[in-house]
Amino acid sequence: MFDIKDLQRFGKRNEEVQQNQSKDVWCYTRVSTKDQQTNFSLENQLEAAKRFALKNGYNLVKTFGSKNESAKDDFSRKEFTRLLAEVKKEKEKPFAIIVFMIDRFSRSGGHSITLASELIDVQGVHLIEIVSGIDTTTSKGRNELNQRLLAAEKETINKLERTVPGMKTFVRRGNWLGMAPKGYKQYGRRVKDFERLRENQSIVLNETGTLLRQAWDWKLKGEADYIIVKKLKSLGVKIDNKRLGEMWHNPFYCGYIAHKMLDGEVIKGNHEPMVSVETFMKVNGLAGKRLHEYETHKNCPERPLNGDIYCPICRKPLCGYYVAKKRLHYYKCQTCKGISFNADTSRRFKDKIGAHQLFINLLDSFEMDPIHIEAFKKQVKKMLCTNREIAQKDVAVFKRQLTELENKKEMLQERYAIEGLEQSLYLKFLAKLDDQIAELKQKYEEPLIQIPNLDSSLDKAIDFTQNISKYWQSTTLETKRKIQKLVFPDGLVLETHDRRYLTSKMNGLFAEKQVFVSVSVGDKKKDSRQNDENPEEVAGTGFEPMTFGL
Repeated sequence: MFDIKDLQRFGKRNEEVQQNQSKDVWCYTRVSTKDQQTNFSLENQLEAAKRFALKNGYNLVKTFGSKNESAKDDFSRKEFTRLLAEVKKEKEKPFAIIVFMIDRFSRSGGHSITLASELIDVQGVHLIEIVSGIDTTTSKGRNELNQRLLAAEKETINKLERTVPGMKTFVRRGNWLGMAPKGYKQYGRRVKDFERLRENQSIVLNETGTLLRQAWDWKLKGEADYIIVKKLKSLGVKIDNKRLGEMWHNPFYCGYIAHKMLDGEVIKGNHEPMVSVETFMKVNGLAGKRLHEYETHKNCPERPLNGDIYCPICRKPLCGYYVAKKRLHYYKCQTCKGISFNADTSRRFKDKIGAHQLFINLLDSFEMDPIHIEAFKKQVKKMLCTNREIAQKDVAVFKRQLTELENKKEMLQERYAIEGLEQSLYLKFLAKLDDQIAELKQKYEEPLIQIPNLDSSLDKAIDFTQNISKYWQSTTLETKRKIQKLVFPDGLVLETHDRRYLTSKMNGLFAEKQVFVSVSVGDKKKDSRQNDENPEEVAGTGFEPMTFGL
């Protein structure tokens, strides 16, 4: 007999998303301005969240916010984006995020509804408004909070329509909107210090500003930014390179205002100028032109190769510069078009190796397999000994020439004293002989430089060449440049298209080691110096062990 119960297994059920049964909640607090923050609004929001969680049996396990963040742009809020990121990666999701009022969550209208929907539908995390107790666990509650999110955006728009015209008028009258730049003391209505409360705005230089005025004079004299930063620090003014660079380009310091409310226009301000317009223009190198989009100076620690790498076309030194918008350093030829090279390897395009990494790779090429070091040391010692023998043979020639010159000098003195040689002629030929003697003595003394503890000195020199890349990377700007000059006395040509360095002159020890490394690894290109019986054929500078006074 037919029984309807047999058909029950074919019935369709309402498949709802499984509800999160957790009792854990997270809290997000926010204020829009620092004024609200000092009025303990953040603390009030957090205390309300704790009371709400305790009353409703929730466990408040994490809090986010606790700072002023404008809700106009959701993803410019660091704490807000951190909240969303942690929700996504958390395996055990909280039941809900609680906020004092829903406009603390966001005021971006439709976008905020999208974010809320992703939290609820994708992450399974609800929203709860503390003041009303409304949550998104029901369709009605969700719709109510969505309406409030839209209302928050409308309120923001209406507020801007009322306040922006007044703000523009305020700025156009020469007033400053917001906190005054470094070096100034601000009086007016919107100030934190009660003692500075005034009916009308007044912005004057403070003690820091008086000291910063000296920085402009130093800049005019050609001082590098990092030197100026050190000088200011010694005077008690803390400022970094970035802030100092921003100061050079801010017309506020010469008495003018450039505010986004002015749509690109620059107007005369009511505040006290730190420097004259003429000084400001000279520092920026403007002479009526627009501001530079990048800054350059020779002694920048981030550009140690400045002055030691050259253009492949005109062979002039490449100029290092910093693009503030990209926050990147470059080397560029100021003469040839299109010759520009990134200083550091690009994060987006890792195949485009930067000039610094390219230089490090070049230094790394001098490192040889430790098993070949003893053989290389023997070859270098043999070369040094052979060079010493050649120098000793030259000593006899130098001595003979020196004796001849000194005899001529003695004869000249006798003619002046006994025969009455004219004084003008005597002084003329005496100076000529003295120059020749001095030059010959210099040539005579150079080959006779003694190398104490040859084995020890050679070990240090070879160890230095083995670790030259590490030394260069870990040392100061000044020592980096000494190393660059030591290894490549005439600098390097940077082939920007092939992304490689070329050099016409290299330190003798490094040049010989480079050849030895290539031969020891079985390079097919045979070098004439592969035979250690020809040690006098040494490229580059003299083949004496290097000094370590770097």
